[in-house]
Amino acid sequence: MTVDVAILVGWQENYFYYESGYEDDTLNHDVEEATEFLDLNADLVRDLEAWDAEYQATYNPIDDRKSGFATAEAERDWIERGKELSARLKRESPMVASVDYLAWGNIPEGTCVF
Repeated sequence: MTVDVAILVGWQENYFYYESGYEDDTLNHDVEEATEFLDLNADLVRDLEAWDAEYQATYNPIDDRKSGFATAEAERDWIERGKELSARLKRESPMVASVDYLAWGNIPEGTCVF
């Protein structure tokens, strides 16, 4: 069995979306669930977590309108790292059929698929 995965980051949210086939599946999975179900290696998980932590650090809980990357270059770099990680996820997980990388929703669904 393989699954199609979407990577969609949100502040204080899980970023793995896939159908596990289990009853009552929410489609949104935390890192621990995804690590086990998708058979992810520790290096990839560490890199995904660092990438997500970089995004989470842009959140301003006092005024979310002030949230976001400090520069356009930092934002572009983060987006590119996410693409690389999505390609790695597809390559390295025996459970992943495809990865639809959406960043934080700024990449339209189905336009960046590995």
